[in-house]
Amino acid sequence: MSTPPKSAPTWLAWLPVVTTLALIAGFLLSTGGKINELADHERRLAALEARRDSDADKLDKINERTARIEAKLEVLLPSGTAAREVAR
Repeated sequence: MSTPPKSAPTWLAWLPVVTTLALIAGFLLSTGGKINELADHERRLAALEARRDSDADKLDKINERTARIEAKLEVLLPSGTAAREVAR
C-alpha cells in the first residue's frame, strides 16, 4: 500500500491574492501621502504669495513716505553751496 501524496497547504493557494492586495494597499497608502504632501505644499505656496503681495504694499508705502520726507527736507534745508556756507 502506498501512501497518497501530500497536498499543498490551502493557505498557499491564497498567497498570490494576499500579496497582490498588500501591494495595492501599499501603493494606495503611499499615493495618498503624496497627494496630502502636494496639497500642503500648495497651501504653503499660496500663503507665501499672499505674504509677498502684502510686503510689496508695505514697501510701496515706505517708499512714498520716504519721498515725502526727502521733499520736506529739501524745502527746509538749502541745497548745494548755500548749505555749506550756512554751516560755516
